Amino acid sequence: MTEAAISLPLIILASMLMLRMFVFYLDILNTGISEHRKALEMQDSYMGVFIRIYEEEKQVELLKGGLLAKNAVKRLKTKAYLINEDILVRSGEITD
Repeated sequence: MTEAAISLPLIILASMLMLRMFVFYLDILNTGISEHRKALEMQDSYMGVFIRIYEEEKQVELLKGGLLAKNAVKRLKTKAYLINEDILVRSGEITD
């Protein structure tokens, strides 16, 4: 039988770590959604003639603490091709 003074703090620390990891994954999801929206806005507002590439990199961190010995880091890369569809369609109509 183990003492409650030993097992109870470990159970509390483990459950707090699980909550922190859940919040970390939600932060990753939120960052990915915001970067995707930003890339879509860049695609919608692009008025250039040439095809461009939009690249962005964000980093989400979970600092160590409690039972976690190392920092957890997730790098999110966003890549979008910026194309002006109006010019693309009109150039197709001209060449026909």
